Amino acid sequence: MNSQLITKQSISVPSAISVSCQNSVLLLKGPLGQVKVNLQKHDKLGDCFFFVQTTQKNETVLTFSTTKKRGKVFLNAFKSLISQYFVGLTQGFLVTLECVGIGYRITLENKTLRFKVGLSHVLDFCVPEDVQVFLPKQNVLCFFGVDKKRLNKIAAEVQFLKFPDSYKGKGLRLKHVKYSLKEGKQK
Repeated sequence: MNSQLITKQSISVPSAISVSCQNSVLLLKGPLGQVKVNLQKHDKLGDCFFFVQTTQKNETVLTFSTTKKRGKVFLNAFKSLISQYFVGLTQGFLVTLECVGIGYRITLENKTLRFKVGLSHVLDFCVPEDVQVFLPKQNVLCFFGVDKKRLNKIAAEVQFLKFPDSYKGKGLRLKHVKYSLKEGKQK
């Protein structure tokens, strides 16, 4: 007789965050905002089960389990994603872009970023509502938000406006990424 092996993962929810699960949508509310996670989008095969428990010490625990072998890998990845959302809802994430080049400038006007990056015209970029933007300097741009994945996606879209040159390094650079420059032509 073959018995099913059940794999369980659980995350203790911080006290500043409230968790609710309705109609396969996990709603996380924290001091910096809220995040909705569609469980059917992440678990397309329906191998995993999710539920919220309250322990005797009034601690909330988010538990998910599976009986399939392929579900174990998903549980580890999903646990990492949820713990990242917990950090985002309590502390937030910051992504910084530098504008490198002579005469390159960034200005912010009514949730619209305007870039002067060595082209004959000014480039505009509309910032989404869930992301906060601030400019500590004329050539440094900071994005602040709850979802790290979304912030990196927006920073990549902005960086695509003027990708860093591989020889001189001019353009929009992510501050945490190290770029190596190519050597120019030798005489």
